[in-house]
Amino acid sequence: MNVTKIAIGLLIFSVIGVLALLIYFSILKRKYKRNSALFAKDVLAIKEKSSLKDLFDRIFQIVYMTYVKIPVIKFYTKKTRLKLEMTNDYTEYEIRRRVGKYMLIVTVFIFVSLFIFLNLVNDLYLSLIVIVGVLIIAEKIIDLGITSVSSKILRQMPDVFTTIRHAYHEHGMIEEAYNTAIDEFGDKEIGPQLKKIKEAIISENPEVELEKYYDTAPNRFLKLFAGVSYLTYDLGDKKVDGTSVFLKNLNNILSEIYLEILKQDKINYMFRSLNIIAVVPLIAIKPVQHWAETNFPPLSNFYSSSIGFVMQALIIISIFVSYLLLRIVKEDSEEIKFDRVTNIKWQDKLYQVSYIRMIVDSFKPRENTRKYKKESDLIKNTNSYLTIEWLYVNKLTAALITFILSVILMFNLQRIDVNAVYNNISDQFLSFGKLTEEQEAAAASLNESDRRYVERFKNKNVTKEQLEMELTDPATGKPDEEAVERVYNKINTVKNSYLKWWQLLISFVIAVIAYTVPTLILVIKNKIREMEKENEIMQFQSIILMLMYIDRVDVQTILEWLCRFSYAFKEPIATALNNYEAGAEKALEDLKEAVPYKDFQRIVEQLLSAVERIPIREAFDELETERAFFHERRKESNQRLIDKKVTIGKVLGFAPMVLLIGGYLVAPLLLVSIMQMMSYFSQMSF
Repeated sequence: MNVTKIAIGLLIFSVIGVLALLIYFSILKRKYKRNSALFAKDVLAIKEKSSLKDLFDRIFQIVYMTYVKIPVIKFYTKKTRLKLEMTNDYTEYEIRRRVGKYMLIVTVFIFVSLFIFLNLVNDLYLSLIVIVGVLIIAEKIIDLGITSVSSKILRQMPDVFTTIRHAYHEHGMIEEAYNTAIDEFGDKEIGPQLKKIKEAIISENPEVELEKYYDTAPNRFLKLFAGVSYLTYDLGDKKVDGTSVFLKNLNNILSEIYLEILKQDKINYMFRSLNIIAVVPLIAIKPVQHWAETNFPPLSNFYSSSIGFVMQALIIISIFVSYLLLRIVKEDSEEIKFDRVTNIKWQDKLYQVSYIRMIVDSFKPRENTRKYKKESDLIKNTNSYLTIEWLYVNKLTAALITFILSVILMFNLQRIDVNAVYNNISDQFLSFGKLTEEQEAAAASLNESDRRYVERFKNKNVTKEQLEMELTDPATGKPDEEAVERVYNKINTVKNSYLKWWQLLISFVIAVIAYTVPTLILVIKNKIREMEKENEIMQFQSIILMLMYIDRVDVQTILEWLCRFSYAFKEPIATALNNYEAGAEKALEDLKEAVPYKDFQRIVEQLLSAVERIPIREAFDELETERAFFHERRKESNQRLIDKKVTIGKVLGFAPMVLLIGGYLVAPLLLVSIMQMMSYFSQMSF
């Protein structure tokens, strides 16, 4: 029966999906005809054809153009595109077609999987597990692809450098060395990268082409390699202490690569199971609850109460928060700029609405205030796309949505409490150990009897005295005080099942907390970046060490390179570059004051010395003499960074499990045990 139901459902789903896609395609087609600027030039260049293949090609293009504008989905769409760009030399049109096709397949997989599995389960909790599981699998399909390719490229670079070294020794020409490497590694993941670098170097406008390549390079080492290769190709090579500067720089980059490979391997090893540990409590909630109710029946009333529901909700929320934060902690701070499709952000669309802009402006801090500067610096330090206005759109949106969801949750808590009134097992039947069939039947009979009184008096102002007349003990003919108290409490619970002022207040407090979350996320990201500042300083030293021996490299060129490879210090360095022409020394002095970080200030002081007084090589002469020390220091810095990330990761990974065991099992068990002991002592005292 289930198979037939699923088959019919899939057929209906497929027909509706195809019709919806065709209707959507027709609407967009008319839209693009009215305004051709809405579509990319390469898509508009396609001629009208009647073949099925061309029809699907246009559909894939539209899927791509649509997905890159949808929040969340566009993130994975661009990651998929990045994977294709790293491994192939496709044209813009071909990349969009293939990404659209891949994302459409993933979308169909998600919906079909959800449809099949949700039809096989009838429980809300199992449905939630299915939804989360399918989404995680779909995300992993995309993530593993890009991570695998990026990792392969990084690990292929040492062999590529060896080939280029031998070819450069033989020919003494950058172009020939690249040709040799392309011939040997052209069919591997790094092959397209070598071709792109070579084409950029020998192009008519190499600096512009290299800047385009820097935007999509899989890692910073390829960017370093491309930059050093271009400088050698453009300015020529020279020998220092009998060694080629180009080959010396290759060795420097290679040592950085080995350090990065070790760091990635250690982080991947330490984080390999934390994501699973963080998600496991989602699957374990019901088994833990079933085990507890079977062995400790008094806990059944706790789990069916509103407090039990709140605890379950907190565990599920902690799982999602921990999973997302683990991704933030694990990821490298090096962010690939990849947004060739210029989209109007949804925050900007909302902010353009006059009354929404008025509300946002009333919340955001005024310019030139300490809070405004603090939040602006936070946005800059995390390299976020947000503006102050967009940040407050996020904050207010989060608060509003959270308030609405909290109010809905409060209504649901009332429903749960009313349901518990009718179905919870009375305390007189609860004891440690499984209930017998006779006890279960007696408890159900008592609930049914109480239900009749609750339904009868829930809309009336009944008193205990009135209930005493209704509830008498058949053996003595006197009022059953225990029954009166129990039924009276149930009636009051049902009568008071409406939204109360303090519940609205709690919803408001939760909304206020949600209001701070967008800023809190930026703070967390900034803290992660702060952990990597020392690592970035050492990367700066490596870059300067590679540039200091190249003729015609000046302080401005060094600043451009530092800005290109910087993350934590990108904003102040970019400001110094903008002000450099107006006065080099003043720009560097301002840069030194803008970044109160000792090691960075030392680099700026050396750059100040190299502006007019001494050559760059003399200003940074200690980098060469202390290279071995800096290398060991870099290894130690990486180890400290790994230790910090692992410590934070373990806290996040095990937090849901601790909350599950401690808050959902141990604490309720202790609380119920104490209450039962007090009840026993009370009975013994009479």
